[in-house]
Amino acid sequence: MTEQVILVDENDCETGLMEKMRVHRQARLHRAFSVLVFNKSGDVLLQRRAHSKYHCGDLWANTCCSHPRKGEAVEQAAHRRLSEEMGFDCPLAEKYAF
Repeated sequence: MTEQVILVDENDCETGLMEKMRVHRQARLHRAFSVLVFNKSGDVLLQRRAHSKYHCGDLWANTCCSHPRKGEAVEQAAHRRLSEEMGFDCPLAEKYAF
């Protein structure tokens, strides 16, 4: 099964589900998040995207990013992806929403 992402309107109200690659190709508005992890000195942990990624391959990016699943809170999804992508979890705090 292909990954579905949550489509939203300008007010972040859910409007439906669509296959992730189709959403990205069509530049549709959808729910997503980005995680930046900082140490006590203020250094940020970045990761280099895999060469095989369909966009921005080989570029440095945030600590992790993804999309919440239907019925999954954004914070829960952020912890899930941080653990899956980086192999650790840590306290998270929402700083910005857009």
